[in-house]
Amino acid sequence: MTSLIMFTVCVGTAMIAAGWVWRTFAAYGQHSGSGEGALTVWQLIAHVEEERQQRENQGRHRLREPHRPDDAPPSLDLQQRALNSLYRI
Repeated sequence: MTSLIMFTVCVGTAMIAAGWVWRTFAAYGQHSGSGEGALTVWQLIAHVEEERQQRENQGRHRLREPHRPDDAPPSLDLQQRALNSLYRI
């Protein structure tokens, strides 16, 4: 009877240890969640491009430029420049 109790305690302890190891190290390779409202790479590039254009186009001319909606994809020229800059890295 004593050996059965010891076996049960050892198996229980091993299961608890395995569960702890799994919880601790299973999420090791995962990225942190981006969550709601996180920006994509293309949105960040478009934001930087917009800021650059605002610096270049100071004054009344900036007020006359058409504003592109935020959900529209970036222009092909912008995508090509981003791709070229990534190749240079």
